[in-house]
Amino acid sequence: MNHKILAIIPSVILFLSSFFVVYFIQNPQDLPFSFEIFKLISQITSVALAIPMLYGLGIWLDWKRDWWKLGLVFLYPLLIESIAIVTKFPYSGFEYGEVLGNIKIFGLVPWTVSLSWTPIFFLSLMIVIRLKLQSWQKWLVLACLMTGFDLVLDPGATTLGFWIWDNPGWYYGVPLMNFFGWMVTSILAAILWDRLYTQLPPLSSQMKYWISLSGVWSFVFWIGISFWLG
Repeated sequence: MNHKILAIIPSVILFLSSFFVVYFIQNPQDLPFSFEIFKLISQITSVALAIPMLYGLGIWLDWKRDWWKLGLVFLYPLLIESIAIVTKFPYSGFEYGEVLGNIKIFGLVPWTVSLSWTPIFFLSLMIVIRLKLQSWQKWLVLACLMTGFDLVLDPGATTLGFWIWDNPGWYYGVPLMNFFGWMVTSILAAILWDRLYTQLPPLSSQMKYWISLSGVWSFVFWIGISFWLG
């Protein structure tokens, strides 16, 4: 019961709070404090949402021995996004706005992107692990799940200026190539995970719950963003 409450109550709060995110980004003059503080709150929220995932990974995997493996997983989205901004591939040309903060890795990607991307990855991974599939099938299903999440995330983030496309597309301003990019980079992430962890320790239902919770919260938050944006 406690686990259900922990999943439901923050989800409701996040859904409702997404209204204020939409409103104050569109009407920054109505903020009771500076927009810089608003951006700081956004970054703190990204860290807070990732805590259940980090806790779950901590009781599942050996951080002391395999810190570099998990480090690569968390570094992966920062590297991929940086390459994508410079080369305009595979997502199409874009750049990050200032809503996610001014601290950017390589001067290109906000550091919070790592903590925003990994919950999606690990939620998808927990779903895929339940399925008895061949490796290539798992990679494909995981990529479809992550791309499906982006179908909800990207329209809201684009509308609110989290990132800005060079050539906006017909899907709520998002170019279709972006979703091709998500498929490609998600498959690569799944392959990277399989190569780093050829043998994994047993995964209990408690571990799955904590690892998945951050992704669930994130998904609910972005459903809220899309809902309030209409």
